Amino acid sequence: MKRRSLTWLFLSLLAALLAALLLLHAPGAVQGPLEVSAPAKEPGRAGNLTVILVAGDSRLPQAVPIPSSWRDIEPERCEPTEEDWAFVRDAATDLSEEEKTRFVTEIRKIFAGESALPREEQDVLKRRLGYYLVEATGGAGTPP
Repeated sequence: MKRRSLTWLFLSLLAALLAALLLLHAPGAVQGPLEVSAPAKEPGRAGNLTVILVAGDSRLPQAVPIPSSWRDIEPERCEPTEEDWAFVRDAATDLSEEEKTRFVTEIRKIFAGESALPREEQDVLKRRLGYYLVEATGGAGTPP
């Protein structure tokens, strides 16, 4: 009986110590003395958090102009290769050969912007494509 109560006491103290350590090292926990200055007139918003400048310079960072030569750069569009489409075809293991052909053909049309299907059906096919890719790669994807 005495041994059991000592074990419970030890475990309780260990739990309290662990909780104290977690609180001290929690994100946002104060680690040292703070200099508190007057808060900004209007605090900024970041998601659900209110950001108030506490110490230091209260000036906001200035925007950096984008060089005009950068504005003419077109974003690179990655087009799937025939090997990619063959991989998608092989990944659709639950479809017959005819269904695989229709699936890949329709997905290619969707990516080319030429599909006549309603948006909802396109979304269903894209989700199915995502499922096949995750299943085929084990969720790890392929390295870039």
